Amino acid sequence: MNSDRLQLKPLEQSDWALFKELNQCPILMKYVDDPRSESLLETIFERRICAKMSEKKSWDFSITEKSTGEKVGNIGIALTENNSEEAEAGCMLKASAHGKGYASEALRLIVNYAFETVNLNKVIAICATSNIASWKLLEKTGFHRESMLPKNTSIGGQLVDDYVYVIFNKE
Repeated sequence: MNSDRLQLKPLEQSDWALFKELNQCPILMKYVDDPRSESLLETIFERRICAKMSEKKSWDFSITEKSTGEKVGNIGIALTENNSEEAEAGCMLKASAHGKGYASEALRLIVNYAFETVNLNKVIAICATSNIASWKLLEKTGFHRESMLPKNTSIGGQLVDDYVYVIFNKE
């Protein structure tokens, strides 16, 4: 998948170092989760790159800046547990890639992929209510705030509130 500036390619073994960097970065994980151990990350990563097409429940991609060839982040969608027609989207970019519009470009690409290739009806995204940059990004790319989940995620030993955002096919 391509936009003017970005290329999304299926996650592969060569993406391990970036995946680990993103998921262990305290600045990035501040609004997401506690930093994860390397062994847990290896398990998650292997599951994401080794799924057989017939068993696919998630689609994960690296985000590459086309003009430089630099991998700047990861993005993906995963089917929700109770509905095979909807998926949750997630995206993480290196701190050096923030503020350049890459996240909105990549999010538009993954939403189009969810609707046009995977044939989903709905994409959801969940973010901490304190993560203003994320919920502004979601609103900018056409998502609508559906609800707020009080004390939904534990980060740093604290339960935080999350917003649930949605976008429907044909919006």
